[in-house]
Amino acid sequence: MLSVGLDKGEARLISAVAPCIALLGPAVLGPLIDKLSVGRGSTGGGTNPSGSGRLLRVITAACLILSAIFYTLLLAVPYTERHEARRPEVLFMCDEDSAYVMQEVCKEDMRCNRWSGEKSGVLAVTACEYGCADENMTWVKQPFTTTSTTTTLSPMYLNVANATTSAPEVTEDDEVRHAMPFEVNPPHFCYNGQCLVYMQHQARLRVPLSLIAPELPEDNSTSDSDWCTYRTAGPSKCQVPPNRLAEVSEDDDCRPAVRCQVLDPYDEPDGVLADAECRLVIGDPSYTFWTYLIIRILSDIWPTAGLALLGTACVIATRETSLGRGDVGRQLAFGTIGLAIFPPLAGLAAEQMPDTPFLIPFVLHAVFMVIGALILLFDSHMPLSTPEWWWHTATGVLAMPMNTVRRYGAETAAVFAVVALLGTLWSGIDAYLPWTVQELNGTVTEMGLTLTAGALPAIPALWWAEALVDYIGHSNVFIMAFTFYGIRYTGLAYSTDYTWVVVCEILEVFTLSLVWVTAVLYFRHLVPRKYTATGQALPVIAHFCIGRCIGAIIGGMVSLQQPLQAVRMVYRSLGVVALVVAAVYLGLYHLLLAPRCAAPAVSPPHHLLQGLNNTNGTTNGTYSPMRVYHEERSRKGHFRY
Repeated sequence: MLSVGLDKGEARLISAVAPCIALLGPAVLGPLIDKLSVGRGSTGGGTNPSGSGRLLRVITAACLILSAIFYTLLLAVPYTERHEARRPEVLFMCDEDSAYVMQEVCKEDMRCNRWSGEKSGVLAVTACEYGCADENMTWVKQPFTTTSTTTTLSPMYLNVANATTSAPEVTEDDEVRHAMPFEVNPPHFCYNGQCLVYMQHQARLRVPLSLIAPELPEDNSTSDSDWCTYRTAGPSKCQVPPNRLAEVSEDDDCRPAVRCQVLDPYDEPDGVLADAECRLVIGDPSYTFWTYLIIRILSDIWPTAGLALLGTACVIATRETSLGRGDVGRQLAFGTIGLAIFPPLAGLAAEQMPDTPFLIPFVLHAVFMVIGALILLFDSHMPLSTPEWWWHTATGVLAMPMNTVRRYGAETAAVFAVVALLGTLWSGIDAYLPWTVQELNGTVTEMGLTLTAGALPAIPALWWAEALVDYIGHSNVFIMAFTFYGIRYTGLAYSTDYTWVVVCEILEVFTLSLVWVTAVLYFRHLVPRKYTATGQALPVIAHFCIGRCIGAIIGGMVSLQQPLQAVRMVYRSLGVVALVVAAVYLGLYHLLLAPRCAAPAVSPPHHLLQGLNNTNGTTNGTYSPMRVYHEERSRKGHFRY
């Protein structure tokens, strides 16, 4: 975003808005896949392609292709450039004919600020004084002798302390009048029938007025002058009394006027020149921002939807075994290999091509998305049959009743909220980590290496993730993730060089990799198999959409003047929040939920035991196959949630 000329404020806004809209992808396509899969049949365990599997492959491939197209379109966003604003000097002058606001011309383009119609606001002035103006405004442009009042003051009473006559009795009112001399005929400014008086004790006088932009010359330049003159829209004047005029000039050709020093012309609340700083702008910043925002929103929809559908494909294809374990973690481990290899290569390419730093990364993204889509379209032997058929018993009875949505709805909502909170903590780091590395004088290649540092330890962890999660327990994995988020945020808050950032990034194996596979497994068991795609869309929406949006908002609440110090304060705060949530979660789960919701021991069915006892070791040459009960009906099937 910054490479196309957007500022950090605009980048923060896009980082918050894009994931919020991107949830439409998984939220729509997940239920759509489940609905359209009904009645499309399955392989029935055979080798023929499944109709529902073909549907899942085609829609996932379409998401990958659309992701490649829209992210490539980001390369076509027009470039803009904005140099830091310069604040030219502003003067105010008023005579018997009109009032004028003079602004030093912008040296960037030698043009005056122009607008249509009248521009209303206030102008804060001080140090008003009488003088003689000329056509060249020489007197107006002269420096003020002092920033305080420069008007001539006359005491109401002469000091009689040195008089030879005896002093008269002095009253309290006389002492006040001696202590507070007043100005004879102070400057008056009249605008639209209302007059304001500038008194010497006033540090600031707010003058309401409306300005008219100067006429546009044929060449649209001000090369003949270094100042832009804006006239007031309404009738205005400043009368100079003869006695005050005699004090400032004895020339009969004097053009009496009043000039004032302008205070904070660009920072004054409701200031008439609040947005009139000098800027050198290349391109159209507004057009660039809106173009990037729209394309980015459309771009983020498809990879989030594709992630949900690929998760669905992994869950279906790995065919959860009777032990409650498949190979989902190993599928995710292969994807993590790409995350470990390509970010530093993309950073290296960006450094070698400073004019188009993100050309190679975006092209690589498009190429890999197209390759993935082609594999999905042409490999018709993927085991992606209707999600529910392989979960039936031999007699066709569902192992998990269809009222599961009602039975586990509260638990599903609770896990959704936990994953969203974990996504918030993840986005608080990930959304702006490249800026943190840049503030620590890191290179683009080092930014990519931070992703490699987090991905390398995740590969073996994901390879044995299902056994690891089943041993630790799903909720304990979440508690551990909150704890490590507290450690990561604390480490980043006190990082002084790039090395500490890498060390903190290694901990991502506990805060993202294991969390994600745990969420996939948890929702796999909570949601009925008929709604597998919807169930896998839920963690994507929670973590990478809602959590990412909230985290980008919180992480973006930093000062633009001192970004590194401000982001460290945000990191400290989020670190405390993560540790508090971990403690609360630990207490609620182990002291309240686990004892009440622990799965009771389930013995084998009585009729099976009776049949075994009545055989007396004889089977008359025949036997009945042992029935394999699904995890949901066995002790192991409750898992360690």
